[in-house]
Amino acid sequence: MSRLLHRLGGEEFTDLGRLWLNARHLARYRPTLRRAVAGQEAIMRDTLTAVIEDGVRSGEFTTTDALGACVVILVAIDGLGSYVNDEPPFTHPALDTLVFTTAERELGLPARTLRGRG
Repeated sequence: MSRLLHRLGGEEFTDLGRLWLNARHLARYRPTLRRAVAGQEAIMRDTLTAVIEDGVRSGEFTTTDALGACVVILVAIDGLGSYVNDEPPFTHPALDTLVFTTAERELGLPARTLRGRG
């Protein structure tokens, strides 16, 4: 989980963030793109939910709602992605840890558990 969150927040994913932000916007007007975005969202949601469920079974996570935790984490990731086109880039220390703090809370992990494992 930590590696995924570190990668999604890294510089190499800036262009992917821009692509996703634009795809979500344009999907409102293009049915084919809307289906593709919905399909990709379902894959990500199903995959992340499965990872969370595996973590619950192994005792690493303590959430009682894997899908709910997944959705909250993905919304936090998408929310940060909305800043990807800012020029100059908008920065704030709260943004540096938002996804980690959110994931830790949703997965029942102690604070700072995921940030140091990248």
